[in-house]
Amino acid sequence: MPSLLASSLVWLLAATSTLASTVVDASFKIDVHSHVVPDFYRQALIDAGYPVKTLGGVATLFTDGFPVSVWNLTDHIAAMDTMGVNYSTISVSAPGVNFLAGKGLAAAALATRLNLAMYSYTQAYPTRLGAMCILPLPDIQASLAEIAFCLDVLRFDGVGLYTNANGTYLGDGALDPIFDLLNARSATVFVHPVAPGCSGAALGHPDPMTEYPFESVRAMENMLLTGQRANYSSINMIFPHGGGAMPYLATRIAGMASLSFLGSLNVATTLAQFKGYFFDTASSTTLIQLMAMKEFFGGTSKILTGTDYPYVPLAQAKPGLAAIQANGNFTSAEMAQINNQNALSIFPGVARKLGFAI
Repeated sequence: MPSLLASSLVWLLAATSTLASTVVDASFKIDVHSHVVPDFYRQALIDAGYPVKTLGGVATLFTDGFPVSVWNLTDHIAAMDTMGVNYSTISVSAPGVNFLAGKGLAAAALATRLNLAMYSYTQAYPTRLGAMCILPLPDIQASLAEIAFCLDVLRFDGVGLYTNANGTYLGDGALDPIFDLLNARSATVFVHPVAPGCSGAALGHPDPMTEYPFESVRAMENMLLTGQRANYSSINMIFPHGGGAMPYLATRIAGMASLSFLGSLNVATTLAQFKGYFFDTASSTTLIQLMAMKEFFGGTSKILTGTDYPYVPLAQAKPGLAAIQANGNFTSAEMAQINNQNALSIFPGVARKLGFAI
């Protein structure tokens, strides 16, 4: 299927030279949100003291109060086939390597090992998988080196960040050197939520249940109020899970931010900044979630396909993907945007790799 699509795309681009709505079949799916859990990473989490509990008679590792899925590359590709996903950008979910912050070179070493593992997966399936670099933040110098290594040597699709790195939130001026480099490269960044920097916010319940969606809002709000997003607007930034609660809170935040004690920010400018992000559909495939995104963006040009596999199991992810068009009452042209066109617009390297010349 990819080869046929590539042939059609090359022909069309020769005539138009731009990415148009008819370039790729609407059903060609690019999943911008899926994860890997190598065995050595699982062991590193266990060694760091993350709990292993019995769940359904099976010893199960938990992070942020949520079970860590058993994962292997063969099953990942099989799951993509079952879901009808043609290409996935893989990344490492929370907590990343944040748990090693302050422990010398351990975080940087584990990040590099994870990036090399993801590279090996992409080389095994070059037309099915790409990767988002994991960084050993809040170590700035090690993270800058890892970005250069991943983008220049490993040729990754983009960079993965977290809403906060051991309590340092996006928007913090300490991260400006990272944003300088990413902005200069017009890089694409996938921002995954982690447990909030304020302990106890989840009231003892799993952080992914409600805190992850609000973590995305915290990060976007902080980047607004500190001016970091405005200063680094060339970075393409993806927030998962429908943008968390942002479609519902954007006007409230914009109104508050317009008050003098918060900087008298222009409401329209604030909303335009929020609407400049990309949101994925992972765990956000119901009518109310899809309509909130569409209304927020004024269309579907910023909505991307995401599954959150394997943390969202196949039994949920597959029907969720299948329900998007009906639940959102999307046209075929809108589904083409959600499934692939929007992703290709911010991942030009993927387009080139698949033969979809831009």
